[in-house]
Amino acid sequence: MADIADIVYKIIVVGDAEVGKTALARRFTIDQFDESYMFTLGVDFFSKVIEVKDSSIKIVIYDTAGQEKFDFIRGLYFEGAAGAVVAYDITNRQSFERVGYWIQQVYQHCKGIPIELVATKLDLEDQRAVTTKEGEKRAKQDKMNFIESSSKESIHVTDIFQRLSERIWEKYEKVASSRD
Repeated sequence: MADIADIVYKIIVVGDAEVGKTALARRFTIDQFDESYMFTLGVDFFSKVIEVKDSSIKIVIYDTAGQEKFDFIRGLYFEGAAGAVVAYDITNRQSFERVGYWIQQVYQHCKGIPIELVATKLDLEDQRAVTTKEGEKRAKQDKMNFIESSSKESIHVTDIFQRLSERIWEKYEKVASSRD
């Protein structure tokens, strides 16, 4: 696969602080996991070229800060997003309870884009505070796909972004074919 992409998709990753948004982006783009936590200031950017339906797609990930003090600027980074990941930590019930807030933020700034609901830190199963069934129910309620993942163990991380990219592709293909 060449480094040059036919198409570029901007994907935003949102959720409370410390749910593992940066870990997801780093694992997907550079296949690294860092045990030390450094919170994101505003936004970090990551990118990777993948194959979707015989096309090279450059995924540009906007990893947004989850702290409330960045609320005033976060929406600026949402503009132009083709898809979103709403993440919560399976060991942190409050992060799950705030999923609705994050979904609302995405829809407020990016109407109609595909969203993946992602439960993180699957490697901490013994500390689980949110069941798989609860995540599935929330995703079904909001008409989103759901997946549990672990950046540390590299479980389902690529699946998240591949599946979301395919959903974006299908959405834009429908729009393009309706114009013909």
